[in-house]
Amino acid sequence: MNKKHWLMCEADDFAAARSHILKFFSNSMLLHYDAVLAVEESSCSADNEVFWTVLDQGVSDNYKILQGFIGDIQGEGCQQIADVTTLAKGYPSKLLHIIAHFVDGFIGIDSVFYNLIEDSHWLSEGLRETIQRSPGRYWLVLVETSFTSPQTAALIHNIQV
Repeated sequence: MNKKHWLMCEADDFAAARSHILKFFSNSMLLHYDAVLAVEESSCSADNEVFWTVLDQGVSDNYKILQGFIGDIQGEGCQQIADVTTLAKGYPSKLLHIIAHFVDGFIGIDSVFYNLIEDSHWLSEGLRETIQRSPGRYWLVLVETSFTSPQTAALIHNIQV
């Protein structure tokens, strides 16, 4: 299975950005991939005219994903915050957990864009203004990842799932 993420960080050049991002993934307690590749030809600093288009699209995609999870949890009967106390354990309560991760800034498999500077799926106005003043120091890096599905891993390692 493969997944792509756009990660933003502050760095002098692509090599430093790649190093920062690979270190982030190697230290991540929430997200583990078998392979992580930073794609130089697709990545860019804020000096590049496509930077803002890619960043804004990533934030928009994250918002759509979050809205989808909110719609799913509403479908489980959670219409108001007080309803979380009556959510069934299992998938419905996991939806709440995923929503919390999107809101509070933990990267996950569903994340399209992730802002390493602010540990967020979003971009604050203050950081947007800072990037516009010093665009060469900010990088969007396309990360292509792959991982083995639980079923495939079970076959490879001869374990039950």
